[in-house]
Amino acid sequence: MAVGIFKLLALTLGLVMMYSCNGQGSAGRDANYHGSKANPIEEKKIIASVVVDNDANLHQGESALIKCNLKENAEVDSILLYMNGERVAEIDTAAYEYKLTSNYPTGRTIYRVEAYQNGTKHVQTGEFTVYAASIPQFYGYKIIKVYPHDANAYTQGLLFDNGVLYESTGLEGHSSLRKVEIATGKVLKNKKLADEYFAEGLVLLNDKLYQLTWQNNKAFVYDVNTFEQLHEFGYGGEGWGITTDGKLLYMSDGTDEIRILNPETFKKVGSINVYTDNSKVMYLNELEWINGEIWANVYTTNTIIRIDPRSGAVKGVIDMSGLLTESDINSNTDVLNGIAYDEATGRIFVTGKNWNKLFEIEVLKK
Repeated sequence: MAVGIFKLLALTLGLVMMYSCNGQGSAGRDANYHGSKANPIEEKKIIASVVVDNDANLHQGESALIKCNLKENAEVDSILLYMNGERVAEIDTAAYEYKLTSNYPTGRTIYRVEAYQNGTKHVQTGEFTVYAASIPQFYGYKIIKVYPHDANAYTQGLLFDNGVLYESTGLEGHSSLRKVEIATGKVLKNKKLADEYFAEGLVLLNDKLYQLTWQNNKAFVYDVNTFEQLHEFGYGGEGWGITTDGKLLYMSDGTDEIRILNPETFKKVGSINVYTDNSKVMYLNELEWINGEIWANVYTTNTIIRIDPRSGAVKGVIDMSGLLTESDINSNTDVLNGIAYDEATGRIFVTGKNWNKLFEIEVLKK
């Protein structure tokens, strides 16, 4: 069934996904070890192998059976198990059942096994992948209303607040921050960025607009009323989409990862990795926080996915195909990108790069 749903997603919705590969990592050593030396050093091979049963097909809510096999005739004082740097338990050579909660983080889990013998230590590390507990719910849509949209706006970020839209447009030499009248598409306020910047995602928090750039490694912070620049933050990697839960910022970078950021410092304080029941989802683009979920455009597709921000699991997949008619499309028309949510009324708006229309939609189960 897992393989079948992957094919369905790839063929009908155009999701860009990749299966994870096994690798190796490491985590910290237990500071409270009671061995015969205060600082044991690794000088003797004790562990023959560590085996994680069913590691190729683990889902939220299941259990990973972890077995530490020792070398022949090896004796140990203790064996410690860590997951993602946190001590889990002292184990023995019997299979240890590591239970995954229903909202366990999807993606890579790095394990570390430490075996101690007479003050010496042998460490073995590895990883396994956790997938979402179930197949995502599939959705279609109904168009409620159509509004005009500037066909020259290469939409990278979109949000709704206090009756108006705020929009970030991209491309070097054309990037801007805009305040837009939704009924007419008229640009009420416009701040053009310097030509070297390629603007990306946009979010509003505490009367401040945060605007990402693609490969310039900079985020700009503006006063929402005046568009005066207040701050500038640097970050590594690319900037794609950004949203907020009202306290923290959530930023995509074109991979399956969504970074969780402190809005005062723009420092990373956590992350989630986005997975379905069988695969990770790459190219997460514009983001919007809607009713406790993160909604994300998947770049180059007509797909929006609904993500559980606690774990990264994909809960829903919305097929947005067919919004534009043939008469709406020309050589400049690009992909679906841009999601805005009116929290007061529950209205949802979507558009795309160089689209001539903005759509208010209702999402319907298939």
